[in-house]
Amino acid sequence: MRKIVLDFTGAKTWVDIYDVMKNAFAFPYEWGNNLDALYDAMSYTWCENVCVIVKGIDNVSSEWKPYMKEILEVFQDVHEETPNVTFEIIS
Repeated sequence: MRKIVLDFTGAKTWVDIYDVMKNAFAFPYEWGNNLDALYDAMSYTWCENVCVIVKGIDNVSSEWKPYMKEILEVFQDVHEETPNVTFEIIS
């Protein structure tokens, strides 16, 4: 099983949050920084089993915590659509 770590510990802004995901998932430069693009990219990216380990959510600035909740909802949707992609939240 492939493991990918998303560490949001230092994320202070919306751009930081998307940079963490873009770098960890190796999304292309022109990838859209929005929830729809995140869902689309993750739903069709992997055929093999992947475990995404999510760290540092508690350290995201309070301004962006509600948005992190939306990102976690996208992760849940991706898992329901693509069961071979799992998420482990360890914040």
